[in-house]
Amino acid sequence: MLSYKHGYHAGNEADVLKHICLIQAYKSLKRHDNSITYIDTHAGSGTYNFSSDYMTKNNEFKNGITKLENYKFENKQINYYLKVLRNINNSKKLLFYPGSPSIICHLADKLDKLSFYELHNNEYKLLRKHLSKQSNSKIYNKDGFEFHNNHKVKKKDKTLVLIDPSYEIKEDFDKVIDTIKILEKKFQNLNALIWYPVLNIENNDLFIENIRKIGSNRIVRIELPIKKYNEEIGMKGSGIILFNGSDFLIKNMRDCVRELHQILKEEDCNIKPKIQRI
Repeated sequence: MLSYKHGYHAGNEADVLKHICLIQAYKSLKRHDNSITYIDTHAGSGTYNFSSDYMTKNNEFKNGITKLENYKFENKQINYYLKVLRNINNSKKLLFYPGSPSIICHLADKLDKLSFYELHNNEYKLLRKHLSKQSNSKIYNKDGFEFHNNHKVKKKDKTLVLIDPSYEIKEDFDKVIDTIKILEKKFQNLNALIWYPVLNIENNDLFIENIRKIGSNRIVRIELPIKKYNEEIGMKGSGIILFNGSDFLIKNMRDCVRELHQILKEEDCNIKPKIQRI
């Protein structure tokens, strides 16, 4: 949907989960490979200022990164995430929230190959401007769901894909299912993170069941509930589908998700976080 602006939601609970997982996935791959190929299918504009009209309209970041910013405990994944954000801001106090392109560009070295897809024209222009000095990046004003038609992933290449649509149209859920089927059939050496919102119990159960029916043994579900799961309209939490996620990554995320749940959940949240093979 071309009217979607991630700025309204930047830095919320979903971004926290997604970006911690993204950082850990990248670190996991770089433990064994000097160079990786990274593909971001729905990249956005790259950075989001906390004082912007978009972020102050809903103030969603106050239920996400703001709750975590003064974290004083020992979880390594959370502390490293906060360190990355502060380094990108060049300040202990966060002035803007970096999107996934900013985070990956900060972590990546010159040997990595980075590709970013953004269909929204204004977001695309902002992203091009933001990444203008990135010599190892390519930016496409195209539908990121079609990445598999534009990139020939070689067997020897380690590839990490972040698939993060808005889900403002129901077809995005179907497109995600179709994309996972393509990954399972065509890409043996590709690692993917697929973010999804939990909007209601019935639809979420159906979405997960449709993924389970694919019959892959390479899929892990990470789900972070924030609000009580009931029939009211609105996002109750979010999740990540890991495709080919390493045991190292899954282990690192297990305690991290429990910690995030304790910090970010609302008081009446009646669901525990999940990390499970499906």
